[in-house]
Amino acid sequence: MASPSASSQGRVATGDQAPRPLPRLLAIGLLALAAIGLAAPLLVLVLPFPVAVAFGGLGAFLAGVVMAMRLRSGAFVALGLVGLFGFIGVAAEAALWFRLGGAVDARLESVAAAPSFPDASRLAFPEAIARGDLAGEARSSIPRSAGPPVELSAFAVPLVPPGWDRSQPVAAFLVCAQPRDEAPCATAFPPRLTEAFRTTARPEAARAALALHGLTAVPNPAFLATPGEIASDRARAGWMGLAWPLLAWLAWAAGLAVYRMISVPRRRPARA
Repeated sequence: MASPSASSQGRVATGDQAPRPLPRLLAIGLLALAAIGLAAPLLVLVLPFPVAVAFGGLGAFLAGVVMAMRLRSGAFVALGLVGLFGFIGVAAEAALWFRLGGAVDARLESVAAAPSFPDASRLAFPEAIARGDLAGEARSSIPRSAGPPVELSAFAVPLVPPGWDRSQPVAAFLVCAQPRDEAPCATAFPPRLTEAFRTTARPEAARAALALHGLTAVPNPAFLATPGEIASDRARAGWMGLAWPLLAWLAWAAGLAVYRMISVPRRRPARA
């Protein structure tokens, strides 16, 4: 008859181990995803974005595989996959955060020169006037799989130098877009600006302004956003960058908890 010590040694030799406690696994996973989230902005800062995503995403997945081998838990392979997508999310938000907070790329003699600097993200110029009285609006609808379509409005306001008159072409537009049932975002534009950021083009809204008010524009006008709007976008990118690791961890933790719940064998009632 085998002794208790021999029996326990046999179990160790065959690798029969109880599963690791769920709280410990969850804590390790949270720390791992937090580390991935911290690494993403650093890689984006020092490497081109595609290279940072390639190296960082692969590194996140391989880290999960290594943890699975070291900790003897296949749950960390899934963590590596979740970490890969979490890294991409943080990297994208970090790249946007850095871009929106960059230094002035071009200093112009007049806002009318903005079309000559198509690659500049942040422009500085002598005081320019936002002509809210000459705004144009373009409406569009985005269909949804369920429910009514999303109704959007895009606005374009000519941004012109002092002394400009309607006989001169418009070289730059302040633009914004929003759900149609909200107050027009163009009404919140400051009347005067000395700095703006290049943003998503809204040519349909610009054409509406030109047609409605009998204006002309240069062949490729600049589409700009106010510093206040960019500050909101940057804050949103920062919060999303912080949220991605937590969201990834919650998805992984929920899957792990469900797997543990359905994989634990149920005890059969003892027979009388």
